[in-house]
Amino acid sequence: MDAEEIQRRVRELEPWVNGFEYGGVRYAEGSSHDYLLSQDPEGRAEAFFAAFPEAGRILELGALEGADTVALARRPGTSVLAMEGRQENLSRAELVVEVFGLTNVELRLADVERLDFAELGAFDVVLCAGLMYHVREPWTLLENIASVAGGLYLSTHYWGTSEGLDALGGYAVKNVREGHPEPQARGLSVDVRWLDRPSLFAALKNAGFTEVEVLHERVSAEVCDIVAACRKEVVR
Repeated sequence: MDAEEIQRRVRELEPWVNGFEYGGVRYAEGSSHDYLLSQDPEGRAEAFFAAFPEAGRILELGALEGADTVALARRPGTSVLAMEGRQENLSRAELVVEVFGLTNVELRLADVERLDFAELGAFDVVLCAGLMYHVREPWTLLENIASVAGGLYLSTHYWGTSEGLDALGGYAVKNVREGHPEPQARGLSVDVRWLDRPSLFAALKNAGFTEVEVLHERVSAEVCDIVAACRKEVVR
């Protein structure tokens, strides 16, 4: 596929959320909301493989336009199954994967809140970045992830205070109305729930992730960010 053909197909799929660059050429410009890619995909992939050097078969939840997918799949010896909930995002991800010529990627349209994880098979590690705060039951998502993989690279928000929260499922939750300024980056549920920090760690433990290594954390009174490498206990 030459540059002219790539550009033609890029235009057909506008508007893009993040856009992409290939061969030193910027083919698609993303949104003006520059926080959408909070971490450079190559940087995230580097941190991912530093935490999980043994990762071969990877499940990615929330592929968006395939930026992280490409960064993960370019590592030799990996295969990536990437799930995305919106067809327009999936179409853009499919083009990006095609442009990079990656044959070790499978992209699927799926709602992670309705997905039968057991049908996916087993994975070494799951990448869940920028997704968990878009679902109604984040603890259920963690349980489903733990059912198919021993490792989880988690990048998410949590709520910064335990005051004024509701109790649900044994956890403290903040009820949030989806209002992301970029529609393509919103979750599929309108009303979602954020855990506070103690509940996040409790949900990880209850799912089976007994080892949680915090790689990055930004704390505030409300919206907090955390990146963690989570592992299940190995039974010998």
